[in-house]
Amino acid sequence: MFYMIEFDQKPGIKGKQVAEAYQRFATHFAKLLPQFKLVGLFSRDLYLGHRPQYLALWEFSAYADLDAWEKLWTTDEEGRRLAQELSELAQDWDAKVMAKLI
Repeated sequence: MFYMIEFDQKPGIKGKQVAEAYQRFATHFAKLLPQFKLVGLFSRDLYLGHRPQYLALWEFSAYADLDAWEKLWTTDEEGRRLAQELSELAQDWDAKVMAKLI
């Protein structure tokens, strides 16, 4: 299973800022929730189509893993701080859980 997060950077924000902030966020959560594996943070090179600018893809094995993420989120102040840092750099967030078919 995959957790896919799409977003755009805010005006005036550099891609390097987004990548560095997402790396801090991903490193933090990978330590606390090793069942989630960051496949990658992807950025569009060519601006074909409308959006998103970025796509983060996480792999996990069971829906129960999402419950563990939600439970951690309620108590993890550092994780929320890192998420806030990202929200100051990015906008138009969208997330989906997807299963691999082929």
